[in-house]
Amino acid sequence: MLQMDLNLLAIKDFLNQYLPVTNPVLILSLTLLIILFAPLILKRFRIPGIIGLIIAGVIIGPNTLHIIEKSTSFELFSKTGLLYIMFLAGLEIDMQEYKQNRAKSLVFGALTFFIPIIIGYIVCIYVFEFTMWPALLLASMFSTHTLLSYPIVSNMGIVKNRAVQVSFGGTIITDSAVLILLGVITNVVGGEINSMFWIRLVGSLGLLGFSVLYFLPKISRWFFRNIEGQGSSQYIYVLAVVFISGFFSELAGVEPIIGAFLSGLALNRVIPHNSILMNRVIFIGNTIFIPFFLISAGMLVDLSLFFKGTNALVFAGTLSFVAIATKWLAAQVTGFIYKYTKHEKRVMFGLSASHAAATLAVIKVGYDIGLFDQNVINGTIILILITCMVSSFVTERASREIAIEENENSKKIIDRTERILIPVSNPENIARLIDLSLMIKDVKSQEPIYPLSIVEDTAEADERINVVKKVIDGVVEQISSGDKKVQVLKKVDLSIVDGIARTAKAYNISDILISWKAQQSSSNIIFGNIADNLLLKTKQSIIISKIIQPLNTYNKVILVLTPNAELESGFNLVVKKINTILKQIGTGSIIYGQQKTIDAFIKLVNDKKKEFYNYLTVTSFDDSDIVDKVNTDDLYVFLSSRKQTVSFDFHVDNMPKSLNKNSEFSSYILFYPESLKSLSDSPMTDMTIPAIQEQIDKVIHLKDKIKGVFKK
Repeated sequence: MLQMDLNLLAIKDFLNQYLPVTNPVLILSLTLLIILFAPLILKRFRIPGIIGLIIAGVIIGPNTLHIIEKSTSFELFSKTGLLYIMFLAGLEIDMQEYKQNRAKSLVFGALTFFIPIIIGYIVCIYVFEFTMWPALLLASMFSTHTLLSYPIVSNMGIVKNRAVQVSFGGTIITDSAVLILLGVITNVVGGEINSMFWIRLVGSLGLLGFSVLYFLPKISRWFFRNIEGQGSSQYIYVLAVVFISGFFSELAGVEPIIGAFLSGLALNRVIPHNSILMNRVIFIGNTIFIPFFLISAGMLVDLSLFFKGTNALVFAGTLSFVAIATKWLAAQVTGFIYKYTKHEKRVMFGLSASHAAATLAVIKVGYDIGLFDQNVINGTIILILITCMVSSFVTERASREIAIEENENSKKIIDRTERILIPVSNPENIARLIDLSLMIKDVKSQEPIYPLSIVEDTAEADERINVVKKVIDGVVEQISSGDKKVQVLKKVDLSIVDGIARTAKAYNISDILISWKAQQSSSNIIFGNIADNLLLKTKQSIIISKIIQPLNTYNKVILVLTPNAELESGFNLVVKKINTILKQIGTGSIIYGQQKTIDAFIKLVNDKKKEFYNYLTVTSFDDSDIVDKVNTDDLYVFLSSRKQTVSFDFHVDNMPKSLNKNSEFSSYILFYPESLKSLSDSPMTDMTIPAIQEQIDKVIHLKDKIKGVFKK
């Protein structure tokens, strides 16, 4: 027995000598090992990885084993993780969904603020017997929540679900209200409340919102336009924007998480959601910064409180029960009002149940100004641990069910495997072609992108195809580092068009994306031999792109819908891709088309209230001036169709040529929907028919012009 006591004493002396770890390199090493192994170990017990990181923080924290000493660098990573969570919440909001759910977000934000604060205030007054101001401040803590479970819904791929979007909107409303209330109470207790305080608060918040939401997108577009291709610089810029916005938020008198969220909203349309930059932002945040914050939150917990009498346990238990019950009630009421499914109600509750960042801010400020004692601090720390665990479990279960339902529904709607082929004979524009393919590619598609290095079979074919493939491999290396799937193909053929057509058939390609430069004939007729022959010999969707500047730097999109486009078999799939572009660059976008075509478009993009875009109805595109006044910061998109189809219109088909003639710096994309069969399958079709048909269209157009003159 004596020997055992001596051994324990020796172990304790050893631990006291070497622990806590203060060496920055060793702290970083241990923390990274925790980030690596904690989620993997607890995953075997079906415990969410977030809980694993929080529990690891509890174990290594100063109130338990005290293995790691919190350093300045550790706190910096933790603070970055907190801001990152709020930034990503704003960045990944689907703005179309948000517009549709704006009122719902306000309702949920109001319910998740007022229900907890009212019930909490009653409990604090009549159960804990607090005075008014401490009771009000402690009750406001119940209204706050941190999107700690955000990585779960992100990994499940349900960020765009309506309940998740409403939860994001409600978070900023309730947290903003609580943090503003915190500033008011602080000034009341300090005796500094007056009319000037209110003027300063409203003015500073208005200036913050205007500066971030109005000026930041313009500055960011200019920045990305001038440093195209420098991925590391773009990411550093994004990180700097998050911190600067957070600092401005502090200057405005609110917590920096508000500024981080606003910066995410500001960059929402500037960073394409399916781009390499977006992938880097999410990957680095979820891998490094956010785990640091979760571990840091766990390090605040003191398990010894459970062994110091029942008062602390009862107080902590009451706080936790009130916090969880009121958030559950707010989610249930919102879900009942808008008829959400039970899983959507649960995911709203799960996302809003966790208390961490804003809760700590409220309690710490209350403690500093003398409204709270140590008992409140201890109870709040236990509340944070319990609510974070509940939030993670509920969110993961509900998110999985929603993801399964959405995948089943998407399979019913679209039964077509999406595979994008990018034929390249001249590698000059390959980077922008791949950027465009990443933007229009379905986020849920697991299929790779297929760049095709193709040259004609000549004496220099081997040398040329190796040069092209080398350039493609360089671009692909950057994409692969962003966790995107790419499969490079190469082909030598007697005919470029036949080689593309055969490859498309062999790999079951759904979309062929080509550059406008790739198909200019020697006579410089835009979309000459290659484009015409591809449209003739293939039935896949054809996309022709002339992109002059980075896609995320355009101000708006001008979309032209060819008459009767809704009758084409590939209309639905093409509209889905076009809408992806509009959602990303679509601020103030204009859509031209005949009424029935616009109606079909509106139905597909679910814009019944016509609040997403500006719709302009035209009866005919004859004598249209759409492409006369060209703005180089606008992206033109044409939904055209193959000749000899029900929706072919000579005027729309001729617009890109007129646009290019008016300005060589114009940018545009042509979409040709897939056809049930290629025109070359018809025995009555030969290579001369498209040219003859075009001449007939020109004659008809000239006849209409002459009639117009005589009418005048």
